[in-house]
Amino acid sequence: MRIEFSGKAALPLAAAGLFAFAVSAVIRPTVGRADPVIAPPASPFAAAVAGVGVVEPESEVIALATELPGVIREVLVTPGARVEKGAALFRLDSRALDAARAEAAAAAAAADAAAAVARVNLGDERKRLSIFENIADKRAVSVDELDRMKFAVARAESALAQANAASEAAKARVAAIDVDLARQTVTAPIAGEILSVDARPGEYAAAGPLAAPLMTMGATDRLHVRVEIDESDIGRFSSAGRAVATPRGEAARELPLTFVRIEPRATAKRTLAGGSERVDARVIEVIYALQPGAEAIVGQRLDVFIDASGAADIAKAAS
Repeated sequence: MRIEFSGKAALPLAAAGLFAFAVSAVIRPTVGRADPVIAPPASPFAAAVAGVGVVEPESEVIALATELPGVIREVLVTPGARVEKGAALFRLDSRALDAARAEAAAAAAAADAAAAVARVNLGDERKRLSIFENIADKRAVSVDELDRMKFAVARAESALAQANAASEAAKARVAAIDVDLARQTVTAPIAGEILSVDARPGEYAAAGPLAAPLMTMGATDRLHVRVEIDESDIGRFSSAGRAVATPRGEAARELPLTFVRIEPRATAKRTLAGGSERVDARVIEVIYALQPGAEAIVGQRLDVFIDASGAADIAKAAS
């Protein structure tokens, strides 16, 4: 059987088809809401000032450098090592300075010998002059001869002074090389923990500050958290407010914080909450201390919440 559609029937059929397509496009299957894999941090306070904090040593991170440039000869510590103040951390190649010191020491010894000879000559000239000055009969020695002896003593005194000066200069040269030799060994400025080591034997170490420090360390017996408070929240911040920190990915774990100090200068924001944040903002840095034994790593970022419920009352009382 063959069914044929007239032109009048085609238009209603086309409209019905379009209507069915529109209905199917609008009606979507209901998709259930998926919970995030990692729960976001939540403030435990009714009113809070939030900020991003970075864990740092109590002494802050110390970027170690060498005062003199040179090739690293020996690295004496590894990351995580605990060292005492003054402990050797790494040494530079000192063979050129060792040779220079040996040469300077020989020159100092020669200068000492020359000074000893000059002292003997001076003593001899003074003794001769004393003999002639003590002759009872002054007519036995001419005035000219006596003057020549006095001049000889003066020359011997001058020679001894020059020899002593040369000896002191030679010794000073040895002492200066000893200082440079001591500076070839970089030592710990404080007692603490080695945080990173970017120095290897055979590498050249430039003097002065570097983009990547040769070595970092700090006093990690107690850790601090450096929190950046946005300038728009400064009026709501109170150092008397209770503060807690939450590690990233552990929203249920709260680390109590103890207020330490406020840095007295507002700075540009450095710790960004996300990779897409590019807002030019000023912040104040507030330092808090973690409880002893708190599980945190230097450089770790924490979400910090500070109770601001009493900030207005505190500001009002201060005014």
